[in-house]
Amino acid sequence: MSAVIIIPELLLVVASAVLYRMGGADGYNTKFRDFGCPLSAVASAWLIGLQHWSLVISFGLLFGAMTTYWKRKGEDARWYNWLMTGFMYAMAFIPTVWFLSRFEAFVYFAAFLSIATMIWSEMASDVVWEECGRGSILIIAQAAFLIFK
Repeated sequence: MSAVIIIPELLLVVASAVLYRMGGADGYNTKFRDFGCPLSAVASAWLIGLQHWSLVISFGLLFGAMTTYWKRKGEDARWYNWLMTGFMYAMAFIPTVWFLSRFEAFVYFAAFLSIATMIWSEMASDVVWEECGRGSILIIAQAAFLIFK
């Protein structure tokens, strides 16, 4: 992959990290995360070369997945909530997977994104790093899924 793609991809990783954190920070609306991270993911896919209508559907599904941690309000998120969070982020790309016919690769993508999200969220002790990491992991995993065929 050339520097023409690598540098913008890294900027999208940073953008997703910042937007994910902004969505959870005091003084900011959660829509920074809900809209910003899916937009970063779609931009990443487009930059890599996937310009397909399925990304519009994936944007909407990822938007929905960004709005919950799969737990009851007022409860702390546990490891299984984070596992489900990563898994649902991956499931948002099912329309794209269908278009690419990359079902076997999707299993690895979904497993990596789910497990990495869970491990990062459980290991990070600082909320800023935790949220920035989840935003970064999303774009890194998705870009790797699309690049390595």
